[in-house]
Amino acid sequence: MFKILVITDTKLSSINQCNSVVNELTSFKKINLQHIKIKKSFLHFFPNSFIYFKLLIQLFFGLGFKKQRIDLIISCGRIAAPYNLIFKKINNCTNLHILNPYFKKNEFSKIIIPQYDSSKFFNKHNLILTRGTLVDRKKINLKRKQLLNISKLFNENFKIVLFLIGGSGKSSKIVFADLKETIQKINQEKKIEIVYCFSRRTPQSLKNNILKSKKKRSLVFPDNSFNPYWELINIADYLFVTADSVSMTSDALSTGKPTYMIPVGKIKSKIKNFQINLNKEKITRIYNKRLSKWSYKKLEESKLVGKQLKQILKL
Repeated sequence: MFKILVITDTKLSSINQCNSVVNELTSFKKINLQHIKIKKSFLHFFPNSFIYFKLLIQLFFGLGFKKQRIDLIISCGRIAAPYNLIFKKINNCTNLHILNPYFKKNEFSKIIIPQYDSSKFFNKHNLILTRGTLVDRKKINLKRKQLLNISKLFNENFKIVLFLIGGSGKSSKIVFADLKETIQKINQEKKIEIVYCFSRRTPQSLKNNILKSKKKRSLVFPDNSFNPYWELINIADYLFVTADSVSMTSDALSTGKPTYMIPVGKIKSKIKNFQINLNKEKITRIYNKRLSKWSYKKLEESKLVGKQLKQILKL
């Protein structure tokens, strides 16, 4: 049996991307899976070089690490990268990291990275490039029985329009002015149900303005602890995504459904160029008063990565 060790931080996005790779490999080989989640502590505010050196000291004194048979290590999240390298040193196996490890890049067998981030790598021999982030295909192909509860919230004769709202962070800043005109226009459409889904980064001020501007019947999630993110993506007919979020854009474009990009004034140039290229290739559109349908080749980055890894790992 092929044994995989997954190492992540506690972010759901990191876990989901690792799961997307594991699920693709499972289609080729029976997998024995072990998952280590690294909880952020004071240590993890230091650079990866410092974390790695501390782990080496622990290893030298035989503290916390045991040798075991592992065929592949997969990690995602900055602080997971040095742990990946330590376990590789112990087990002498293939290892891969998703996104930039920021440390000892050449010591990873493979690094899975979006194309727009590849310029940060001087040596590109061990890179696997993707259009956006990795998406677990099981999440966008939920079975009908898994969608029954969420479907009951909507009029079956109406089309569902889902807004995926990002937020402010190191790479972006969203203000209500970025969304105001789009919301005003979509509110004039007939026979549609509008749903707003906020991310953890969405500022409270932005949420408040959307709540004031939405139609009375429009739904908003998360609702307390209830956040049917994937269920909504599965049942939506049209998707609107704020341009700051590469991950939500990737999720939307993995469905093949009509996806409208909502421009955001303050985002990093690499993310802006990512969105501009999708628009130029007519994969996404900018909404202008009338909903329409179009076809494009949906993103299947996890599937493509899985095929490459099958060859590399000789599964």
